[in-house]
Amino acid sequence: MGKTALEKAKQAFSGKRYSDVITLLEPYALDSDDDQYKDSFQFYLYLGLACLHTGDAGGAASYFERARRIRLRDPDLLTAQAALYLRQRKTSQAVEYYLEALQYAPSHRLAKKSLEFIRKNGDEDTISELIETGKIRRFYPRPKVKRSVSVPAVLGCCLLVAAAVVVFAFIAKNNSPSQERADLSAFELNSDDRKAPVELGGTYRYIMTESEVLQAYAKVQRLFQEYRDNAAQVEINRLLYSNASAEIRRKARLLMEYLGEPGFDTIRDSYSYAEVNVDPNLYLDCWVVWKGMATNIRRTDNTVDFDLLVGYDTRQRLEGIVPVHFNTVLEVDPDKPLEVLGQLTLENGKPALKGGSIFQTGRPRSM
Repeated sequence: MGKTALEKAKQAFSGKRYSDVITLLEPYALDSDDDQYKDSFQFYLYLGLACLHTGDAGGAASYFERARRIRLRDPDLLTAQAALYLRQRKTSQAVEYYLEALQYAPSHRLAKKSLEFIRKNGDEDTISELIETGKIRRFYPRPKVKRSVSVPAVLGCCLLVAAAVVVFAFIAKNNSPSQERADLSAFELNSDDRKAPVELGGTYRYIMTESEVLQAYAKVQRLFQEYRDNAAQVEINRLLYSNASAEIRRKARLLMEYLGEPGFDTIRDSYSYAEVNVDPNLYLDCWVVWKGMATNIRRTDNTVDFDLLVGYDTRQRLEGIVPVHFNTVLEVDPDKPLEVLGQLTLENGKPALKGGSIFQTGRPRSM
């Protein structure tokens, strides 16, 4: 099977043939009718990095921004954007992006080294010298590329593995790495929690039996370990608005801190507008991807707000109007359909979105 353009581009990038990367990928980015890579984070990341290496700061900034709409908190992308700011002698902005990268990946070596360098040598003359000599490239991230392996090499490895199987079979059972994302032992229900899992009296949105409360709490923990954070959030909300005991509700609320933010390519259990609109409280803080058109766009120096006409991307059916708020500056074209990745909130009891990323394609199809 032949390699895809992206696979060829990754190999070219690994070989420092950055012009070849641009030649391979840019036609797909410029063709508005080609959707092959429209949701590919790596496509825009590699294209942006290639532009950065060839000195095309404008192209790098544009492609990095498109990658950010797909995956907002990727540390390699954040360090790439930080390096771009450093190349533009905007040291304070670079520091902000390096710090953000470390927030999501505390052990990120490039971000740590870059911050340490800026701390010791962040004066304008040193930065200018780095740019003029080309040494600024030491701050450009290099994502790892999986290399292909020849058939003889694979067969040789298989023989070695077969020889080692007998040895490792005895220790694998007791030494296999844990598949759990985090240690949730601190949130286990104790005997007192299990003896009195519900409260008596009061007004609640959801009335649950003792067994239903215990099952819902156990389901939250199971879904979390299965990386189904949205589904776990639904069960947490069910508990928070129920007659579950105060202690169980407290532990459920604390579990929310362990739930992550997805990207367009990693979201699971995304819920439709129709589902959410029936009972918005049940889906609070879940992440969704909804398509539509943007209208009533309002901008400040640091924010973008608009109303999303959900389902109106084809101009044939309007499901609802949802307010969207972004705590960052993004380009939003009211004439093009878009997809919004956002976290559900409420405005006047109705669904609203705290924006995470957007993606826009071509113009809507005619009616």
